[in-house]
Amino acid sequence: MDGSPVPERVQVVPLGFEYARLKRPILEWKADKVVAVEYSESETGVHYLEALLAELADNERIELERRQCDIFDLYDTLGTVARAIHDHANDDVYVNISGGSKITAVAGTIACMATGATPIYAKPDYGPEADRVPPEPLHEAVERTFSLPNYPIDSPSSTHVAFLRFIADRTQNASSSSGVSGRYRGVSKKGLIEFAREEQFPFVVESSAGTEKGFYRLLDRHVVGPLTEKGYVDTEKVGRRKYLSLTEAGENALRAYRHLV
Repeated sequence: MDGSPVPERVQVVPLGFEYARLKRPILEWKADKVVAVEYSESETGVHYLEALLAELADNERIELERRQCDIFDLYDTLGTVARAIHDHANDDVYVNISGGSKITAVAGTIACMATGATPIYAKPDYGPEADRVPPEPLHEAVERTFSLPNYPIDSPSSTHVAFLRFIADRTQNASSSSGVSGRYRGVSKKGLIEFAREEQFPFVVESSAGTEKGFYRLLDRHVVGPLTEKGYVDTEKVGRRKYLSLTEAGENALRAYRHLV
C-alpha cells in the first residue's frame, strides 16, 4: 500500500422542495460528506428541509457542511457548486441535481462536465397508478421568463481567470476611487504585461522575449487573443494605448470560475 488517503464520497446537494430525493441518494450511495447548498434569499424555514439537515447533523458517520447561493442565478449556483467540487478535488464528488431549481440542475450539470464530477438524479416515484401526480399545476403564476446562456463546457484556464480577476479588480478600484469611466475604463496592455511579469506566468518565464514588442506579442497570443475570441473582454484604443475591460460574459465567467485562482 502506498499510504495515500482513501478518497471520500462527497455529495453536493442543492436544496429545494424535496426530501426523499435528497436523502435517499445520500444513504444509498453511502456519502461520507454532504455539502448542502441552501437558498441564500430564503426568509422562512421549510420544515422538511430543516428535518433533513438535522438528521444529517446527527448522523455520526456523515460530515455535514452548509453553503449558500441564489439557486435561481445560473452563475452564482455554478460558481458555488464548482467551488465545492474544487475543494474536494481528491475525493469522489457527486452532485445531486434533483433539488434546487431547474437552473440549479443546469448549473450543477455544467459544473460536473467542466470538472469531472458525477451528476446524479433521483427519479420521483408517482405511485403504481400515478396517484401521486399533483392534481393541479405546481405553480399558478410566472414571475418572469428569461433565456439561459449557451455556456462553453471547457472552463477557462487558471491563467485566464487570473487576468479576468486582475482586469475586474483594477477597473472597480479605478472607478470607485477616481471616478474613471467611459473611454478610460479598463486596464492597459502595459498594465497586463507588468502583471504577467510580477506573477511570473509560464508564458512569460519560458519565453525568450527580450523586447517590449516581444512581450506585447506574447500577451496577445496567450491572453488577449483567447479572451477576445471567447467574448470575455472588449478592447478599446485610447491614444496610443489599448485598454481591456470585461464583457458581461467575462464577468459571468469570473463569477463561475474565480475559485481556480
